[in-house]
Amino acid sequence: MESGTKTIVFALFLAEISATFETAMIYAAVPKLILAFGDPITAGWLVTVHLLIGAAVSVLVGRLGDVMGRKTMMLIMLAIAAAGSVMSAATSNFGVVLAGRALQGLAVAVIPLTIGILRESLPAERVPVAVGLMTTGQGVGTAVGLVLGGAIVDYFDWHWLFVVSAILLVASWIAVKILIPARPGIPPKEPVDWMEGVLLAPGIMSLLFGISLSKGLGWSNPQVLGWVALGLLVMAYWARRSLKAREPFVDLRLFAKRNIAIANGLMVLISFGTMQIVFVFSIFIQSPKWTLAGLGLSATAAGLAKLPSNFLSLAAGPLSGFTSSRMGNRVTVFSGMLLAAVGWFASMGLPSTLVEVILLLCVISFGTTILHAALYNVIVDAVPENRTGEAVGTISVVRNIAGSIGAQIIAVMLATDALITSNGVQLPSPTGFRLTMGWIAGLTLAGAAMALLLRSRMAGKEVDKQAG
Repeated sequence: MESGTKTIVFALFLAEISATFETAMIYAAVPKLILAFGDPITAGWLVTVHLLIGAAVSVLVGRLGDVMGRKTMMLIMLAIAAAGSVMSAATSNFGVVLAGRALQGLAVAVIPLTIGILRESLPAERVPVAVGLMTTGQGVGTAVGLVLGGAIVDYFDWHWLFVVSAILLVASWIAVKILIPARPGIPPKEPVDWMEGVLLAPGIMSLLFGISLSKGLGWSNPQVLGWVALGLLVMAYWARRSLKAREPFVDLRLFAKRNIAIANGLMVLISFGTMQIVFVFSIFIQSPKWTLAGLGLSATAAGLAKLPSNFLSLAAGPLSGFTSSRMGNRVTVFSGMLLAAVGWFASMGLPSTLVEVILLLCVISFGTTILHAALYNVIVDAVPENRTGEAVGTISVVRNIAGSIGAQIIAVMLATDALITSNGVQLPSPTGFRLTMGWIAGLTLAGAAMALLLRSRMAGKEVDKQAG
């Protein structure tokens, strides 16, 4: 890489780590936050509000970056998120801490902006590998958030989580400000329909809020059904308005393209399945040995067990980009799906040692990272440069919604044939784990089959050339 390319990638990599760190760090602090604020539901809102805001603004901010300039929007998002971290660090008042977490959620929008900046700043032949590296940045940020976050809450007050988050966000802001070249956005030819641009956010928030309520209230609860229905109605009206516009704020017509539609479908499958890896294996590692479906280790051990696969996956993202640029996205997505599926099928044997678990985590994570990075490259190849932010933002929203639903499906499967302790606690049985792992393996194999429907990157270029 040339020096200019290296500095751009470094600044964006740091921004991604900062954004994902503050998403992951809160999970390590949940037990302390429950003690601080009195009950799990109240503390849980510090997780939920961050996810809701992040999902709601990703598409909007991505599109604003396309129009107004991506560096400008990234600096604004990082600055607001840093202010939110300072708010949460400075008080023990729950309302203020919650408001700070909401502002921190804006950092999630950094991800679509990152991919857009790579596309506009780097030579085309370097974009696939750089996109792959950004995907691994998300994994590094998650790993650092879980491990460093756990150490902070073990040895310091929970406020220090937000201090560290603020430091990372400020460092990212400085790096982006200095190292990323400023480029103007591409304003639309027609007047912007701001109503259409803004409508999507409350629709997504309402839908995700209903999904989050279903964890405690169940899907038949009127509140759950009401919020989900409201979200779907708002999004339906937004979609109708978008499709009627001559130049919509978010162009839904793009999603009629084969590769974009398939990429979003694949994102649903992996969010339902293989991207639930931490959820499934954290429970497995901590399940008591007497259940014959667990290792009986601590939560800290569960976090540390994931570290080798996180670091190994540092190579998976760039490898995915290299393979996409040489062999096409179809081959890369198919290979990643197949590797992840092999890992999940092997997991159905229920590993009995920590070494076996770590090896399986490495196989599954490596394959998942390859295909995750490749899906972003599919999107980048399939959309015009001036629509990169909205397309990447949209697939990120798809991932969040499908991931929320997928987690609940897996929770139900793990409860199948549950073992009940003397005090009434239900624990997953070997049957529950095998059913869950088989379900995920099946979804991943289905994704491998769907990947064959993708138009290869090189084929897509030929089609574009002929069309031109």
